[in-house]
Amino acid sequence: MFIEGEIFKNAISKSFEEWTIISFYNVSLVLLFLGLIFHHATDFYKSSLDNFKIKLSGENWAILFFIIRDFSLFAAFGISILLINPDMFADIKFPLPFFPIGVILLGIALIYKLKGDLETNSKHRKIFNIFLLLSGMVQYFGFVFVMEAAAKEWVSSGVAGTFWNSLRNLRSNLNPALSMWTFYITFPVLLIILLIMLSSGLKNKKR
Repeated sequence: MFIEGEIFKNAISKSFEEWTIISFYNVSLVLLFLGLIFHHATDFYKSSLDNFKIKLSGENWAILFFIIRDFSLFAAFGISILLINPDMFADIKFPLPFFPIGVILLGIALIYKLKGDLETNSKHRKIFNIFLLLSGMVQYFGFVFVMEAAAKEWVSSGVAGTFWNSLRNLRSNLNPALSMWTFYITFPVLLIILLIMLSSGLKNKKR
């Protein structure tokens, strides 16, 4: 009975761990798309400020808008880099290589955001928007077509074709070799991006 109780306890603990990781991953995706949408809605935001009759209301709206628009992307990046490690790849069906590549693209976009004023530097703004949009597209494809691809019931019943089965094989927990190679390649790139971001942040602080 004691052994059965320990097994049951470990199973619950493992399930809770997996649920927590999946929840963090989903939160990072929501934050990414929230930041993406708000960045592309900046022109609408500026025009909407003219509709506020009370100046204080406009200022409050501006603070809320910038908090959501800017910090959601940095939060999404911070959460995502914590999820990229071999142990989590083995437990959770992360979409590979789409998830890590999407995080890299987001990191590059944030470097351009930190290095220059996007409001005045049109070149940096264009590059930032391109990398941010690519990050969203890559992450979305991985989430829909790999992580949430054809269900196990579809595969067992033969409904899912070759296309969906091949996409299922890109899940991290079903392809250990791909998981390890993805980690070996993307982790150093993410580390470099993180160091550049920290360096850019410190330079901006000194100004």
